[in-house]
Formats: sequence, C-alpha cells, structure tokens
Amino acid sequence: WYSSAHPPLPSQARVVVCGGGIVGSSVAYHLAKLGWTDVLLLERDKITSGTTWHAAGLMVTYGSLSETSTEMRKYTKELYSHILEEETGLSTGFMPVGFIELATDAGYLEEYRRVAAFNRKLGVDVHEISPREVQELFPLCRIDDVLAGFYVKDDGRVNPVDATAAFVRAARNRGVKVAEGISVTGMLTERGKVIGVETSAGNITCEFFVNAAGMWARQLGELAGVTVANQAAEHYYLLTEPMSDVGVEWPVVEDPSRHTYIRPEGGGLMVGLFEPEAASWCVPS
Repeated sequence: WYSSAHPPLPSQARVVVCGGGIVGSSVAYHLAKLGWTDVLLLERDKITSGTTWHAAGLMVTYGSLSETSTEMRKYTKELYSHILEEETGLSTGFMPVGFIELATDAGYLEEYRRVAAFNRKLGVDVHEISPREVQELFPLCRIDDVLAGFYVKDDGRVNPVDATAAFVRAARNRGVKVAEGISVTGMLTERGKVIGVETSAGNITCEFFVNAAGMWARQLGELAGVTVANQAAEHYYLLTEPMSDVGVEWPVVEDPSRHTYIRPEGGGLMVGLFEPEAASWCVPS
C-alpha cells in the first residue's frame, strides 16, 4: 500500500487505474482475477472519498431489457452477497431487504410487465404485486395512484464504502498495488495513445490506462485529448430524523413517475430525488 507520505511509486505498470471508488476498485479486482496482476490503482485522496462514499448503495437485478446488463446485475449481487466476503473477510453491508418498482400509470405498467417477463426468463425472481401488498411491505407508501409493484424479494442495498474496501483488499490480495494521496496531473501520449501518466509523485509508464474518475472523468479525459461523453449533474437526497414507525427491514422503493427512490437509513428514511432537468456540474463557461 502506497501513499503520498511513503514514496516511491512504481515507475511503470501494465495497467494504471485512476480513481479509488467503487468502479476503479472493481476494475482493478477483476483485472487481477483474470491474471493481470501488474495493476496500479491511484486515488488522489482516500479510497471512496469521491462520489462513492455518498452513493445510495442500491443493489437491484430488476429493470433492464439487456441480457448483458441483467447478467452483470446478477453477478454483482453474488459478489456483494458472499463472494467478496468469502475472499476477504470483509462484509459489503449487503442487506437483501427487497426492491419494489412502482407502476403508477398504464404506460409504466405495460413497460414493467414486459421487463419482468424478460427478467424472469433470465432468472430474476420478480413478481407483480398489488398496491395493498406494496403497502404491507412499505407501510408509509401512499398507494392511491399505484397500479402495481414489481417486487424482487432478495434484491436490496449495500454499503458503498464497505463494498469498495472489500474490492480493494481482494485486489491487493491478488497483487494489485494501491496508492492514496496521488493525483494524476497529466497524460503521456504517443501517436494518440496514452503511454503513461504524470502524477504528483512522478511519471508512471503503462500499457493501458483506465479512467475511473467518476464525476471528474470528463476533465481527466481532456488531459489526453479524449472527449468523455459523460456529464455530471447535481442530484439531491435527504435524510430524515429517526422515525419510530420505520422498519430497517423495509424494502427499497422506486417511483420513476416521481423521479424518486426511498429506503430506510439510520432509523429514518433516505429519499433520493432525480430532477428531469438537473443542473450540470462544473461546465466551463
């Protein structure tokens, strides 16, 4: 384990991954699992200190009409539910409390029935439930406009910080080097290809570079003359005070018609709000 206080860093690596959040740590782990052990993971601050630490941590297999995406979701649930903990002894905080997608108009109902049929074909155990059953599972849910819910009993949530820590330990156990407090400040390129990175601790050459910088990915890509078609936008969530009538075992509920997800958190509720026309973050004038 390296840090800015304990140089030197390796001067070269087969793969340099920039970003110590859930994506960068997962990439490093899976490369190592495939036998690519000469991997260096760089984090400018501390692991999970970017966008990962305040992620909602939803772990949902239902919802995609892509077979590839659905299989990745199923595999991810296996990772979080037991694989990473078996490899590292670290819990990801996975809680299979269940997940409900609400259909509140005929269009959503038709769409979600189609998605459910496709997902069941791929092994996702999703069931259509009545508004009354929705309320039995999540008693604070208003159901006067709910036509149906689509329920996966063993989906749920994870702790993003714990999951990332498990990925990092599993990656290190397989030979990946991890460096905190190291910023990528520039790219070394040759004939349009990245051949290394400039960092706050010196240059590092590499065969492959992975941009896993999250909401800073676009700016990082610009250092290599690459346009990353990814624009961060402002997203708000609120945490209530503890509420005596909220159960920690309640499922995650999504209501796309209200651009909202809700789940128990800290004895109260977390309510996430996605604006249809959100404010873009850090756009140059």
